[in-house]
Amino acid sequence: MRYLKAFIIGLLALVSVVFVIENIDALSAPVQFKLKLYVANLETASLPLWVLTILSFALGAALVLIYLIYDHIKQRQVIRQLRQNVEIMGMELKRAGVTVETPSAAASAPPENT
Repeated sequence: MRYLKAFIIGLLALVSVVFVIENIDALSAPVQFKLKLYVANLETASLPLWVLTILSFALGAALVLIYLIYDHIKQRQVIRQLRQNVEIMGMELKRAGVTVETPSAAASAPPENT
């Protein structure tokens, strides 16, 4: 799955670069953003449209990366909590005198013929 994600991200980056190269004439037009407030007038530097296209792609990729890192951290916390719950339940079963077969032992045991 990791390689599939890397492939898709690389493919999107390649498509965006090809888009810029194929449409360089239309994307060479300068763009300037202005914000007119009552207090002040703010303006950006004049940039070609292709620079803004690449920057918006990079910003989107960075935001997706931040979300994926956050999601990964949350999943690790949930897994840690679930493992602790399994250990607690196993200790409670041992105290109750119930024999518990661990999943690893069940997987390595040969199947019984009946």
